Amino acid sequence: MDNLLRFFDEHQPRRIRVIENTLKDRRTVSTLFWAKQYGLLKWTGAYRSLEREEFDYSIKRLVKDNLIRLDSTGQALLTTSGVLKQEELADEEYQPHFFDWYWLANTRRIEQRLLLGVQVVSELTYHNRYYAPLTNEYHEQQVVKHWLLNWRGNIVKELFKELELFGNSLESVDERLVNYFFYSLIGHQITGKNELQLCRQLPISKGQLPIIKQDALLAIAAFANSYQGTLSRLLGELLAPSPLSNSGNQTLLLYQRGYSITQIAKRRRIKENTVREHLLEVAIIYPEAIDWERLLPAPIRHQLTKQYQGPVDKWKFNPATVPGGAVAFYYFRLFQLYQERSSK
Repeated sequence: MDNLLRFFDEHQPRRIRVIENTLKDRRTVSTLFWAKQYGLLKWTGAYRSLEREEFDYSIKRLVKDNLIRLDSTGQALLTTSGVLKQEELADEEYQPHFFDWYWLANTRRIEQRLLLGVQVVSELTYHNRYYAPLTNEYHEQQVVKHWLLNWRGNIVKELFKELELFGNSLESVDERLVNYFFYSLIGHQITGKNELQLCRQLPISKGQLPIIKQDALLAIAAFANSYQGTLSRLLGELLAPSPLSNSGNQTLLLYQRGYSITQIAKRRRIKENTVREHLLEVAIIYPEAIDWERLLPAPIRHQLTKQYQGPVDKWKFNPATVPGGAVAFYYFRLFQLYQERSSK
């Protein structure tokens, strides 16, 4: 990776594995919490295919080049040289516009189905039945086939109209984004541009291609989520209804209906600690959906206020000062999130 430097800070030590797991969309409550502290939640899943070997090599290179340093706990900070390099690269780096939709879809699946759907419709336009489909995955082929055969109307005309509308909406955002999207499409006698061609024509560095690709795919997912038409019918089942995991969303719905943690665990046949993890997930990425007065009662808040002040990412958990016994860390983490939310 050539652009890892953007994920580090001069003053805030950052856990290397949190950054890696965020980019790969390996969700745990700990990763979500620290990604939020680092301001990196929107980068969740931006590099799903990132390999550990590649990531670690990039970290070692940044250390060797004196751009980041590791403290005694193994967390990384920008050096003075790193700060200057980060500022130098800022003007060259592609700044994503749709990453706030990181939770909406697995963009790898969006890409696979979208490209196959466009390819099939393009070949249909030329009445060509003899071509190699973009993907050999049986399920995706069947989904696209069903979409094509069951669309009532002129799917060629309507899909073209939607893509034109989508393209026009992107032009005011960043011309490179719309160009990347359409350069990537595959159709009748059109193979799409390779990485070298994309870098030259956008223009953009090779290291920025995964970012603009993720941005384009999140943009089309957001479009399909808001505009009812051929694309929403094709991609709709791949779009998430909320930022939460499916299981976390089920827990939230029961909690909002007044069920206690114990009752939710029994009803769903899961552990109480799993319910607490779900509630922490809600508190991190969907805090407006929950009743904080019920989640973190005033007596616990008042007790913790006496023990913890200042930036929440600097706090150290001390079980002797936090109520809750075996679940004390749960209340500690909730209080961090509560204080962070209250300070905004």
